[in-house]
Formats: sequence, C-alpha cells, structure tokens
Amino acid sequence: MGTQLYFFWSSISLTIFYIFYLVMLRRETFFLLNRIYLLSALCLSMVLPLLDLSFLIALQKVELMVSTLSVIGGGKLAIVSDREFNWLSIIYWTGVMFTAMLLLFKLFGVQKQIKLTEKGSAFSFWRTKVIDQELADFVAIDAHENVHVKQFHTLDILLIEVVGVFFWFNPVIYGYRSSLKFIHEYLADEHAANFAESKKQYALVLFLQNFKAGPALMNTFYNPSLLEARIKMLQRKKSNTYHLWKYLLYMPLIVLMTLMCSFSALDFNRDGINKIDQAASFPGGSEAFSQYLIKNTRQMSNKNGTVNVSFIVESNGEVTNEKVEKGLDESSNKEALRVINLSPKWKPALQNGIQVRSAYQISINYKSDNQTNK
Repeated sequence: MGTQLYFFWSSISLTIFYIFYLVMLRRETFFLLNRIYLLSALCLSMVLPLLDLSFLIALQKVELMVSTLSVIGGGKLAIVSDREFNWLSIIYWTGVMFTAMLLLFKLFGVQKQIKLTEKGSAFSFWRTKVIDQELADFVAIDAHENVHVKQFHTLDILLIEVVGVFFWFNPVIYGYRSSLKFIHEYLADEHAANFAESKKQYALVLFLQNFKAGPALMNTFYNPSLLEARIKMLQRKKSNTYHLWKYLLYMPLIVLMTLMCSFSALDFNRDGINKIDQAASFPGGSEAFSQYLIKNTRQMSNKNGTVNVSFIVESNGEVTNEKVEKGLDESSNKEALRVINLSPKWKPALQNGIQVRSAYQISINYKSDNQTNK
C-alpha cells in the first residue's frame, strides 16, 4: 500500500472507531474499558492498513505470451507520480516537523515545571508527583495523582502525542487525546472520592479550589476545561452491566475495517476482474524469460505435449502459488512447477503507480528432441 493510501485508510479507521466511541461508549461509566477501547482503536488504525488480504481473492490469470511481453516505461510513470504529489509531501513533512517541535516544547515545559516548586501545584508526570502539601484535602489529591502514576496514564498521553505528530492533519486525533484525558480524570476521581467524606464533598473540592494547572502533557488535578464534565460524571449513576454488550460490537467493527483496509488497493473493472496498469515482467524482459525456461527446464519423459502452469507474482516480485492448470504427466508437471518456483524475482505489476500482486499462466511445450520452448 502506498503512503497516501496508508494515511487515507488510517484516518478512515480512526474516524469510524471514534464515531463508534462517541455514539455508543462515551456516556458509560466503564472507564477502564473505554480507555482500552480508545488505545486499541488508535493502534489498530495504525496497523490495519498495513495488512494485505488480497491473497484471499482469486486473481484473473493473464496468459503470458513471451513474444509480446514487454516492459512499459514504469520508471517514467513513477517519476510523473512523484512530481504530481511532491507539493503534498512538502506540506505534510512541514506539518510533521512543526508538530514535532511543539511536542518538544511541551516536554521541555514539563521538565521546567517539575523543577519548580510553585505554591498550589498538583500534578503528575510518569512516576513523578508534584503536590503542594499545604493544600487542603491533600490525601484525596494525592490519591488522585497516585492513580495517574500507577496506571501509566502518561504513556497514553505520549502515545497520542507521537501519533498526532504524523497525523497532525486529522482533527479526529485531537478528539482521541481529549477523550483519553477525560477518562484519565474519571478513573482518578473515582478512586480519590473514596478518600473524601463523600462524592459530593470531593466534587466541592474540585469546584472551590483554585489549583495551579500544569503543562498540557501532565496529569493535572485542576483543569478548568474538564471541571464540569468531571463533576457531572461523579454524580452519574453507574452503568448497568447489561450495557457491556456494546463492547462486543467492537469485534465485527474490527473485522469490517480490516476488510476495508486490506482490500483497498484492489481495483476491479465491470466484470469483477482485477485491473492493472502494467503487467509484471521477468528480469530482462520476455526474451530473458524465454531463455530462462529453455535453459532450466529438463525433458522428464518421452511424452510430447504442453503443461499449463499458473502462478502469482507478489507485490515484492516473488513468484508464489505455482499450480498446474493442465498437465502432461506427473514428472513433466513437477518439472514445470520446479522451474517456475526457482524463477528469480520479477518486476511486480503496477496499479495506480503502486506495486500489486497479479496472476499469470504460461504454457511449457515438451518436445521429444529434449528441447523446451515457451
């Protein structure tokens, strides 16, 4: 899969998975499951477009005629494609560098903030907690930050930030970041409320105290933008375990996205036959292929006739799935499969400028004078 198709399908996956979260899961109080869902959806969106299940499709076999097999300016096609999208690459990598610099600035800000001992601070980063011990309700606040540390919430934040560097153009990635931060706070509040007199009293701590908010990458106890949602979630009734069925829908959704992404590079015409712009070619062209067959194929019996062999040229040029479509005798069939199996890597077929797998069929003619031709 080409780079542009990869980012396209990764973005599609990110979007569909996130819409499912917003519609089905966001209001549930299964905070740990929601965290697992978002992180797995994020990782799957990066991996699924790399899968190739096209081998499950029966490809149309192209009958190879050595006399007409030729290489058709593939290099020129690639150059034209590169020039056409060069400006997109410049914009993309400029965005990557800019976003990466912002991430570095955030990390420097975290380092600076940890070294400072400002009054009213209450935040954590990785395994470091910075809490002003003079704060009221210190025990509850400390319990809150302990959850962030013990559950490695910083790893979630760093993961989404790194993914965001390469997917800076996709606004959905910022939705993932916001939702994960909400879930982190819900998990921490749920635990910390046990160290207060009641959930109502803990909600008052959130509402009345004016703590110093930490940098963006930190798990900070006080965050004005999350405050209202956290207080509402504290008062929300626990989700009924019956609602766990919603998470089962994640499995068919994964299957659907896997199929969509893995078959995305395939292109079919009206008859359902896979179309390619340029057929795969043997190193050196048709004449070299003919000489390879003559040189390496041995006469295995006294029978005269033809063995038809089909095979697939993978996207990396390897020859696989050799199969006798029409045989002569057992020894001749095995010899035909052997010589095709030993073939060096081909130049793979091209489809929209992308290397794809394609199927072919050849006929090897056996003659009694111990010579073989294609």
